[in-house]
Amino acid sequence: MQPGITDLFGSTATFSGTPKVLQIPLTSLPALTSANPTPLEIYAAIVATAHTWLNANTDASVLAASDLTNNAPITRNGTPKTQFQYAVKFYGNYAAPTFDPNAV
Repeated sequence: MQPGITDLFGSTATFSGTPKVLQIPLTSLPALTSANPTPLEIYAAIVATAHTWLNANTDASVLAASDLTNNAPITRNGTPKTQFQYAVKFYGNYAAPTFDPNAV
């Protein structure tokens, strides 16, 4: 089973084929709680939403997997922080070792 648009981008995300437009209403991202999110917060919410689905659907038929690693404390710009590192893996048919986003 492959994920659908709403699985990776939230419950009200849509994709229109003509023109090719992916629309992700901010209310579609459950991890996003900021009233005026920054682009980085939106990106992080998309990553978290996709990770949640991929982590819950680990069947080999899903051609992607996501791992989360937490590291703390680390120092960033002189301030202690917690680092959240997502590692996403994509699987495709074995061929030449070249990543092709169209094959996932």
